[in-house]
Amino acid sequence: MTARAYRTWVEVSTSAIKWNFGQFQRFFGNKAQIAPVIKANAYGHDMSLVAKTLTTAHIWGFCVAYDTEAQELLKQGITKPILVLSAWQKENLAPLIKKNVRLVASDRASIRDIENAARTAGKPALVHMKIDTGTTRIGTRPEQVERFMKALLSSSWITVEGIFSHYADSESENLAAARAQRAIFVSSLGNMRAPLVHMACSAAGLRLPIPPTNLVRLGIGLYGLWPSDATRRHAPRGFTLRPALAWKTRVFQARRIPAHTTVGYARTYTTKRPTVIAALPVGYADGYDRRASNSSHVMIKGRRCPVIGRVSMNLTMVDCGPKGNVEPGDEATLIGKGVTADVTAASWDTIHYEVVSRIDRAIPRIAVH
Repeated sequence: MTARAYRTWVEVSTSAIKWNFGQFQRFFGNKAQIAPVIKANAYGHDMSLVAKTLTTAHIWGFCVAYDTEAQELLKQGITKPILVLSAWQKENLAPLIKKNVRLVASDRASIRDIENAARTAGKPALVHMKIDTGTTRIGTRPEQVERFMKALLSSSWITVEGIFSHYADSESENLAAARAQRAIFVSSLGNMRAPLVHMACSAAGLRLPIPPTNLVRLGIGLYGLWPSDATRRHAPRGFTLRPALAWKTRVFQARRIPAHTTVGYARTYTTKRPTVIAALPVGYADGYDRRASNSSHVMIKGRRCPVIGRVSMNLTMVDCGPKGNVEPGDEATLIGKGVTADVTAASWDTIHYEVVSRIDRAIPRIAVH
């Protein structure tokens, strides 16, 4: 179906996805393989769409957060390797092991879950061991690594394919903390070997040395969004990214209202002059955050229109100005050209990761060139 059939929709540029991937691929050269991170519905871009866009690219495989995401990719016919980075329900593991989905071992409980599921599956599980070098989420501590690796290697139901960690702060101007984490990781590796060793995300891949790792987990940069201003400033000369996502809707109603009229719940906005206001049929239930109230803008007919009043569950009001020539059916851009995810994130006092990943999955994603 075309966009005309939808109340609100997200356009995802496949050429931008390919461009961004190509930028990183050329930068890494033969130093590292790339594993696109397509968790959280590919950061809001549609996991299936992005996976299928990249299936013919030279990638190692895909990274997801949860077992259910791996299941979804398998149902879509994805045959590239899949690594589940974060969490699972242990009753779902055996079918995933049968399909060679990779799992993360981060503590003794995870080893037990994986071994039990592998017995049920009737084949060893492919496992990546995670070392907690300072992010302090999941992973085994550096002082426990040697003993933990011995437990993995002694299991006939586990094949260690990878060793990895994750940076807590590779997006800042000052990389001292990231370099310290990297040193801990390298020291923890010692004489351990695995086919895949990985730590870098988009930011770290650009600003920190790749060896001795040989795989990069490419997340936010794949979608044309810079991890941070510091990453953008320190990017190699000629390295550019193209935002792949545009979120759009259509004006539902447009009308002129007089000066001194309050708009929306709690009457948080009062017009200062007669103006034309437009009602957009999206709200916080769709992922257009309530923090946009009286702070964000949308684009209508090439003009920035401020959000006025409280964003409600299903409606958002915007001020189109005294001479606003707006009619029902006119296209409004919530995120895209003229109102980027970065600008929107700043007005919400958050990060663009949240802005794009929280767009309701029920909203149609349309692939565009």
